[in-house]
Parts: sequence; C-alpha cells; structure tokens
Amino acid sequence: MSTTAPYPLLSDSLKGLGLDVGTLFFALNYEHTKIAPKGMFKRFKKQKSAIDIDIACVLYDDDCNISDIVWFKKLRDQVESVCHQGDSLNGKDRGEQSMYLAPLDQEQIRIYLEKVPAHITHIAMIANSYHNHPFSRVKKGEIHLSDDEGNHCFEVNLKQLPRDCTTLWVANLRREIDDWHLTLQNLPLTAEDITTAAQKVAHELARALPATQES
Repeated sequence: MSTTAPYPLLSDSLKGLGLDVGTLFFALNYEHTKIAPKGMFKRFKKQKSAIDIDIACVLYDDDCNISDIVWFKKLRDQVESVCHQGDSLNGKDRGEQSMYLAPLDQEQIRIYLEKVPAHITHIAMIANSYHNHPFSRVKKGEIHLSDDEGNHCFEVNLKQLPRDCTTLWVANLRREIDDWHLTLQNLPLTAEDITTAAQKVAHELARALPATQES
C-alpha cells in the first residue's frame, strides 16, 4: 500500500492550529446521489440505489493495537469519549435540515479529548463507501474536522479524491504530553469495510513507531 497522499499533508499540534482542544467534530456532508444498477440487474431493479458513506473513529493503544471502533455499529466507546451521532443511509434520510450545505451534517462523531482514556495514543478518522461506490461519484460532498467554536481545521472535497477511492484514512490524532498532534492523511486504503481499514491503519501506525518502542 502506498503512503503517498493525494494532497499536501497538514501536520501540527491542535494548539498550534489554533483549535479549542476540548471537543472536536469529525463530520460528513454530501448531496444525495443515486446510482443506477449495472448489467443484468437493470432488467429486474427499477429503483436506483444511492451512495452511502460512513465515518468512523478508531482508537489505538501504545502498541498500535485496536482498542475500540466507534461507527454506525457501535455508537460510542466505553467511557463515551468518542460518540457517533447516528448513521445516515443515503445522505438524504435525515431531512432537509441535514442536506448538503445545510447547518447540520448527515453524520458526525464528537471527540471529547479530555475524556479519552490514558492508554489511547492514536485516534484514526476513516471514511468508507458502504456499497463501494467511489467517493468521487457524489454530486457534492466533503469531510471536515472542526472544534467547539466552529473553527474548521480541514475540509476534504470528495469530488477531488482518486476516481476509484472507496475507503479513506482521512486524518490521525496522536497524543502528546500536553496536547494532541493532528495529521491530515488523505490516504486511500484497499479495504471494503471499516474493520479492514482499521487493521490497515494499525499496520501503518506500527511501521511509523520508533525502533526503540517496537522492541
């Protein structure tokens, strides 16, 4: 798997980025996009399916082992330091208030940094297209991270991702002594689901460990 990201990496401490380090909002917003069935299914299926994008936060310990995954199948970790606000199946089912460019996001995960257990060293932010439709096929859409004051740290335009990208390691938080360090990854993963993506990220994180820590 290549570690070359399609965009320049953004990497800095949260304080250095001017963010309020209390609560972060990892969020997804995209326009409802129908996809016509292909091949022989066209004859039998009149109704079109729609792109369904999910976001997740994966918590890792010092050894880059997966400690927990917060996603649509598990909406919060044990201490509720990371909380998923609920699954959207097609970018439209949350009503007009959560449509693209509206004040609300279709999916949002809240990260309460002060509550994250001490043994958690990394928090990976991942996006996955549930039906493996490429992100770039959405009409419009973005993934972003902001703080409790509404300051946006980054925005990832789904239309600008590689044409075949269906799973993305969006960004990573690494615990420091008195702060968290954020790296915007924008790294496509060869994974069909979030659990497989979480394992691939664990491998990448382990590769980046200092040699003294690995031993």
